Amino acid sequence: MKYIKELTDGYFTIGPATMYTLIKKLQDQQLIKLFKDEHDRRKTYVATEEGRRVLQNDLKKRQEMVTHGNLVIQLSEVKNHNDS
Repeated sequence: MKYIKELTDGYFTIGPATMYTLIKKLQDQQLIKLFKDEHDRRKTYVATEEGRRVLQNDLKKRQEMVTHGNLVIQLSEVKNHNDS
């Protein structure tokens, strides 16, 4: 939860109830599983093979969105330059 807040410069915060609800949903969909480490009391989750596939597809879509967003910015800059 702290990592998400730091990663997004405080833009996103996730409380414990939301986090555990998300974890439960991801487990139910078999996208993550609990990784047991007998030397660590903390719960650690790892992506399953299906979870990694879903993540890779999602990352590809997001990269396409970034590419499209950059194109929109470039076109906007060209239009603003031509209007000056």
